[in-house]
Amino acid sequence: MEQTDVVIVGAGLAGLSTAVFLGMHGVPATVLERHPGTSVQPKARGQAPVVMEGFAAAGLLEPILAASPPGDAGLTIKISRSMAGPVLHDFGGETAGLEAFSPVPGGMASQARAEQALAARAVELGATLRFRTGCEALSQDADGVTLTVRDLGSDAVERVRARYVVAADGHRGGLRELVGIGSHGRGTFGTSDSVRFAADLSAISGPDAVVLHYVQNPELPGGAGVLVSTDVPGEWVAAMDRDPARDEAGTVSLIRTMTGVADLQVRILGQDTWESAHRVADRLSEGRVLLVGDAAHVMPPTGGQGGNTAMLDGYHLGWRLAAVVRGEAGAALLDSHDAERRSYGEAVCDWQVANLVVRQRPDLADESIGEPMDGMALLFGYVCAGGAVVAERDVPGGEFEDPRDPSGRPGARVPHVALQGPAGPVSPRELIGPFWLVLTGADDGVIAARAAADELGVVVRAYRVGQDLHDPEAVWAARSGADPSGTMLVRPDGVVAWRGDDAGGLTKALRTVLHR
Repeated sequence: MEQTDVVIVGAGLAGLSTAVFLGMHGVPATVLERHPGTSVQPKARGQAPVVMEGFAAAGLLEPILAASPPGDAGLTIKISRSMAGPVLHDFGGETAGLEAFSPVPGGMASQARAEQALAARAVELGATLRFRTGCEALSQDADGVTLTVRDLGSDAVERVRARYVVAADGHRGGLRELVGIGSHGRGTFGTSDSVRFAADLSAISGPDAVVLHYVQNPELPGGAGVLVSTDVPGEWVAAMDRDPARDEAGTVSLIRTMTGVADLQVRILGQDTWESAHRVADRLSEGRVLLVGDAAHVMPPTGGQGGNTAMLDGYHLGWRLAAVVRGEAGAALLDSHDAERRSYGEAVCDWQVANLVVRQRPDLADESIGEPMDGMALLFGYVCAGGAVVAERDVPGGEFEDPRDPSGRPGARVPHVALQGPAGPVSPRELIGPFWLVLTGADDGVIAARAAADELGVVVRAYRVGQDLHDPEAVWAARSGADPSGTMLVRPDGVVAWRGDDAGGLTKALRTVLHR
């Protein structure tokens, strides 16, 4: 029986991200995937800066940026009657200003290109990718998980023993149900056909590398459709309500309606079917099996955060699962995966449902859905105060805060501030990596950080604010909420774990977060 520390079932965005971030922390995973390779469809497009920060730490920033589609480095998102117009709402201005919250740009790679880059980097970091391999059953005991695995090429069956399993097999993979985890949500909104086609839309599409039109038109089935660009110039994807009886001529007619070009020459290249739904797992772990990506939360695509949330699941799980496997943390640290990621997944799912109502399905509007929350707060303002942090008492604030006025409290992102280091300007968010980060103004802060690292056997990098890092604009204290002589402990995923006036509290804080 093959023995390994971690098996990841599913080689999509969630599974491959988990493999990358486990590998970055020194734990190579075995990844099982039923398909013959990574995705060949564009699917989800775009990587938010919060994702790209993690990719920068893992050596993936440049490969993802290089995978951007051709065209101007811009993003067109509109609600329109057709691509030719009229435009009902332009989201262009709403995506500006991200540089205020992060030192890295967002990416525009398609899911297909992103998965290729993730797979290559995962292998470089020690992962084993096994395509055309399915997981048919698993059983758990106190020490690990036994999986029944089938090679779909040879039909050979074997057993694999793992200490932990990450279920990244999507909403139809079955592992969530197999381990007895239920789900809740609004269910299915509808089924759509995604039609990939070739046509010359250069006269009306504009020069941006990514073009997305939410088309609201009573002449379309259900009154709505979507047009989106691909990685190949002149190739597009049109999403429309599913109709098994629709022939190619009918499909071409709908594409012409969506583009607003009555005589458009269209060549159909392929078609997929997908379900738009809202469904969240009741919990994100059962024993030694942990859920990420669509296995944990399914949402309509309106808003583009399904893929981002999947990759963030891998980012935030990677460091804590690696810490447990490496013996640096107690197994109870993994409880924080559910405490932190399920709540955030719920919020993103609800946000995308609210976007669905605004952009495509106004008929679904009701008081329980409401208006979409501020997108900047969703991306940059989440505070996981109930997870792997030393929470502060009597500190005001909810689950989300305004990132324009960050608190720096435990559970929040370490703020993006323009500090000055020996090599030039640097943000605390650029200092994040496979280690614990200490930012301190205390005279004994660096010494206390070294003592904590030595006692607990973990890697800590400490910087003295005022000596190693300077604050030329005098904003660090206000944005971090730390006293000038205070100390802040930051997790490997860039989340504030603890802050305090006494640097001597670092060892206790680390011990608390790691369940040691």
